[in-house]
Parts: sequence; C-alpha cells; structure tokens
Amino acid sequence: MYGLVLEGGGAKGAFQIGAWKALKELGVDIKGISGTSVGALNGAIIAQDEFERCYDIWYNMSPSRVINIDEKVLEKLLKFDITPDNLHYILGELKNILNEKGLDITPLRKLLKEFIKEDIIRASKKDFGIVTVSLTELRPLELYIEDIPNGKLIDYLIASAYLPIFKMEKLGGKLYLDGGFYDNLPIRLLVSKGYRDLIAVRLYGIGRTRRVRKRDINITYITPSDDLGMTLDFTTERARKNLKLGYFDTLKTFNKLKGNKYYIEPKNDEDYFINYFMNLEESKVLKLGKILGIEHMPYRRMLFEAIIPRLGELLNIGRDGGYEDIILAIYERIAERYRIEKFRLYNFENFEDEVLSKYRPYRGNVSKMIPRLFKQSDLLMKTVKDDILDEITDVLFNNLVAKESL
Repeated sequence: MYGLVLEGGGAKGAFQIGAWKALKELGVDIKGISGTSVGALNGAIIAQDEFERCYDIWYNMSPSRVINIDEKVLEKLLKFDITPDNLHYILGELKNILNEKGLDITPLRKLLKEFIKEDIIRASKKDFGIVTVSLTELRPLELYIEDIPNGKLIDYLIASAYLPIFKMEKLGGKLYLDGGFYDNLPIRLLVSKGYRDLIAVRLYGIGRTRRVRKRDINITYITPSDDLGMTLDFTTERARKNLKLGYFDTLKTFNKLKGNKYYIEPKNDEDYFINYFMNLEESKVLKLGKILGIEHMPYRRMLFEAIIPRLGELLNIGRDGGYEDIILAIYERIAERYRIEKFRLYNFENFEDEVLSKYRPYRGNVSKMIPRLFKQSDLLMKTVKDDILDEITDVLFNNLVAKESL
C-alpha cells in the first residue's frame, strides 16, 4: 500500500502526471495522496482516477487555461525577450496586472470546475490531503478530504495553490495563501494516516519542506533529471517535455536504470568494463596520463590508481559508482552533444551503437597548453574540464572505433 506525495511547483506539475503514467504501467497501487499547490490539484484528479483526462489537460496546457494574461507577453517575460519595440506594450500589461492587484486565475477555476468531480473523490476510498495557509487566521491548515465541507473542495484546492502573485479573493469569507509557505512536500499528512511506504514526487518548487522523522518510513523519491522550467511556464512545449521527463524518470527510479540524462538498462557486468580498460594499449594510457598530468608510473598502475579515479572526479561519479558508470557518463556527454534522442529506453549495446555512429573526433589540444604541475589543480581543471574530457573521450573513442573496425 503506497502513499503518493506531490510537491508544489506551479507549471512544473506536468512532471507528476508523467510519473503517474509510469506508476500505473508498473502496477503500483496508490491508496493515499497528499499534495500542496499544483500537487493538490494533481492529487485530486489522481484520487478521481481519471488518467486520460488528466494527461490530456497537461498535454494541451497553455497559459490561458490557468491565468488571464496575453500569452505573447508572458512568453517574452519568461524568455526575458524585452526590446525597445515591445517595452511599452509589456509595461502596459504589467501595469494592468498591478492595477488588478495580481493575476486573474478565473480560467483555473473554470478548468477545475470542468474536471474535478468532488463526489467521485469522496467515494473513492482513497486518503487525500492538502495543505494551505489561512491568512485570515494566520495559521497553516493540513486538511484531509473529510475535513473539507461538502461542495467546497475546489475552493480549498485553489486555496492550496494561491501564489502571492495571484489576485487575492476571499474563499468562504477568508483569505488563503499557497500551502508551500508551510509545507511544500506534505509527507506528514500520509504518515499521520499510517502510511509507511511512500513515493514522493519532487518538483523543487519554491516553498518550505518540513522535516519528517524517517524511522520505519520508506520513502522513494522521484526527482527530475533535468530542469522543469519556471513556475508560471504553462506553455504547451514545456508541459509536454515535463510529462515525458516524469514518465522516464519514474521508470529510471523503479527499474534502477543507469544514466544521468539518458535511460539505460544496466549491463551489470563489471568485468566487461574492467576488461575494456585492461585492453587499452599502453600508448593510449600514457596519452591519457599526459592529458591529466600523470606520469612516471607503470602504465596499468597509472590507469587504475590515478587516471580512472581522476576521470571519475571530472565526471562527478560518486564513490559508489563503478566502471560502467564512468563509461556511460562519457557516452552521455557525446549523446548530448549530438542530440541523440533522450526519451527512449536503451540497453548498453544499442546506446553504444548510437553514440559510436554519431561521434566525430575532437580536434582540441588544451591540455598541451597547461603545465603538468597546474593539471593537479582542481580549480584550474574545473575551468577547462569540458575540453579535457573531450580530449580523453577522443582517446577512448578512437580505441572503440578501432575495435569495431576489426
């Protein structure tokens, strides 16, 4: 029995619905949901168990479905695309927003009225909780569905998502503020209901995350592997990207896939990667050592005791990473450079094939301009890290290409 915790984060919320898609495919049984802000809105539809409708909302998302604003103005603000030609118009729109004392979220209320079915949520037998802050009473509210008066669920969902930039209006005679100001990741709501196995979908939105004592609690965190954009970036393009990201990052978490930005089934054969390094010719090992400022050692000792650990540092591979992680990190750098399709499940072999087919030799020689002594400086190496890694990649890939051609 899993509880699902959904963090607040505005337009980033599409990531959570992508995650829900993956969880459904994986057969994960969700019995309770808690959420703050957009997490509360998504949580309500998840409790309603209408996946297709929910996915469709986000897949066809646009700013006009949430706020009353000129979409072209919002796009230019998000991209900081302000020029002398459009400055006067944009300032006029901003003045109107200020005169109205905030952004009008009438479209959001209309959207919720269209899709939220309070009676279905109450009858679902799923635990459902949200967080908001009562400005009128100056206190946080952690509410379960049974605490919310009948017919008022949409009001309380809006209360949970009431960003300060929105035009303030009273709900039931009271003013509310986004629940992220108290707890943007409401794990405690489900722990209080007895849940011990939790899935927390992070958005890293602005807000406070309250600590939870983790004794006897198992929390699986689903975290985005890429930037989710800005809080008010409700553009269709951003929503569709975040849907994919949520889906694949969830599969990565549950299926223990490798990769930082890509999704790769592990080979789970450390000997294969040890042999890869073992088979590097002496001349190539010495060349790698020269690039990194490592010399005067037997070449295999140099490789395993100095070069590979240094390479792991440059690639930000943690101490728990293995030889496979180092090779894949190098492959991913090339995959990103040549824009190899990210949203796809790979195994090691077909990922390697894709990378090898796209790779073109690097022609830089930055390392030759750096004295050997300075190559031991972490600060200096960080400033030229990408160039150094490109040179190392070239040595390793030439070795792979040579093997492939045999």
